[in-house]
Amino acid sequence: MSSAIAIIDPFCLTPATITASTNDRVGGTEAIVLKVARALCDDFRFHFYQNGRLDMDRDDCGLYRPLDAVSVANLAGVTGIIVINSWKAALKARRLNPGCPIFLWSHTHPGRHNRRMGEALAEAQIEIVCTSQAHAAHVTQFLSPENRRLPKIGWIYSPVDDDLVADDTPRDRDRLFFPGMPLKGISEVLAKFAGIRKSRPELRLDIAEPGSLAWPDGDGLEGVNFLGRLSHSAMIARMRRSLCVFYPQTRTDDTASLLLAEANAVGTPVIVQRGLGANDEIVGTFGQVFDTDDLKALGERIDMWRLAPPMVNVRPALRMRAVAGEWRAKLGARQEGKPLPPGVVPPGLATTAAAAPEK
Repeated sequence: MSSAIAIIDPFCLTPATITASTNDRVGGTEAIVLKVARALCDDFRFHFYQNGRLDMDRDDCGLYRPLDAVSVANLAGVTGIIVINSWKAALKARRLNPGCPIFLWSHTHPGRHNRRMGEALAEAQIEIVCTSQAHAAHVTQFLSPENRRLPKIGWIYSPVDDDLVADDTPRDRDRLFFPGMPLKGISEVLAKFAGIRKSRPELRLDIAEPGSLAWPDGDGLEGVNFLGRLSHSAMIARMRRSLCVFYPQTRTDDTASLLLAEANAVGTPVIVQRGLGANDEIVGTFGQVFDTDDLKALGERIDMWRLAPPMVNVRPALRMRAVAGEWRAKLGARQEGKPLPPGVVPPGLATTAAAAPEK
């Protein structure tokens, strides 16, 4: 019989089962978690505890319970626990199951009120799994000054589907695409588009709404087309037809940059800011990252790609096959061996020396 893994999601926005995870109403983090679980169904049984769920459900891959069903009895038989984003819920899980390997799967940057969580997680032997090396570096540097020791902090990428590849869809050399991620930075994107369009009036920018949020009506924004909310399949189709994904904002970083990776997977280059979040790590080839405040360079990159777009592809490490393999090894290895000692930090990530916390 396969081992049972509990996945606890205290911030779940839309409870769903693995078999229903293709529904576009499922949130981004929830969709990633369910996709990874589906890829591991042959190796593990999953017990989900989801915020917002009111009843119990079951499918071929797992059992689904409301969040308040997390208990000593229900966690007693599992061989691994994954907690999504909540370090306090991870500590609660440790109290309920003192000997089970626990992973805090972090998809966001911790807030300032979470600065002291490092030592607590280290004491509880809970490993933080981030969504990129840049994300892990940020978390390490964020926690180091106020914690005498840290837990193990590593990363496993958010997965790109193995079958998401380029095809023969013709590209519109005059059309750019902003896929509605994240919401912050849109004013900067619009300003830079207007700047380069002054000498390139044939350019168009399509903008998708993020989730259920609506953009302004677009009055006065020449060349900008607000598409409304798109399904994931419609988003990918729009990427295939566009010259590039246009995201030259400098303020908000994404911990995983999954949509950028998916664009590269279908052969679409992206324009993003150098040194911001995981940009360099995910799409740092073929001139896709640079100083986007330089409007001359920004326009010249568009001009060059209109003549001959680069032949991009996603890094193999981001494919589902690789991501599932990393989770499989992590969950399996931790079941057979002794727990890793607390305070282990990946080499090269902690650049700030840890200091004793204030009394």
